[in-house]
Amino acid sequence: MVGSRIWQLVLGCALILGLPAVSRGQALEELREDVRTNSPDPPREESPPAPRKPAYGCDHCEDDSDYGFGGLLLFAITAPFWGPPVWSGDSYSETGYFAHFPYQHDDGYMIIGPALAEGELYRWSLRGRAEYGTDFRNLEWTGGHLLLDTSSRLGLEADFRHVREDVPPGRFDSVWLGDGNIVFRFAQSELLVMRTGLGVTWLSDPADSNMGFNFTYGGDFFPIQPWIFSGELDLGTLGHTSVVHFRLTTGVNLGMTEAFLGYDYYDVGRTQIAGLVAGLRVWY
Repeated sequence: MVGSRIWQLVLGCALILGLPAVSRGQALEELREDVRTNSPDPPREESPPAPRKPAYGCDHCEDDSDYGFGGLLLFAITAPFWGPPVWSGDSYSETGYFAHFPYQHDDGYMIIGPALAEGELYRWSLRGRAEYGTDFRNLEWTGGHLLLDTSSRLGLEADFRHVREDVPPGRFDSVWLGDGNIVFRFAQSELLVMRTGLGVTWLSDPADSNMGFNFTYGGDFFPIQPWIFSGELDLGTLGHTSVVHFRLTTGVNLGMTEAFLGYDYYDVGRTQIAGLVAGLRVWY
């Protein structure tokens, strides 16, 4: 009962959030234009003169509210990095090992500490996924993802997708999009694994190829068998424009295989490629 409600919630959110996606029949051409064309700088506007200080008071006094706002902003920016290790009890003093697949040893995916004698555990893991996504209009994509993770906390990941757009009358357009990153596992426990890293984004089609900078942040949550909740956020540049990508999925573990459903959003310049995504992930 609870499981069916979770799937209904994910599907409903995906359909609702997918509504704003660009689908005017020329989305990919607009994407190329933003990536490959250097837009002119906007005209400079003269700034208004600075307000005059009152004749009374202290010229060197600081407003206490500035310190309060600055501290709150610093807390909000850094919380995604120190919060997960605190919540998961990760002290960085113990090594993490990987099961063959999630829930192989009942709880979660990783085993923390000197536990090699407890069963079939590994110092590295490899996972790959294949997926299909659609905005239910004229944009669809097929893609894949690979992640190599190690007990040293360092890993490599790569994401790639082939985006196809139906362009009336009766034609189609397509591009390849993706990224590759060096990642660091900054939080680990039996139930939660979080990673962040830096790398490159890329766009390719028969006409040209472009690259940019990428920052990635994401992880997996294993609350109770057989559920797996995964999320990812990418921020970066591509050619002459910016890139924002995020996804949320809910998966069901079936031994080495996970079937998942969720929402994927890719924003490149003025173009949004967003909608429902479903696929399979293999853990090894």
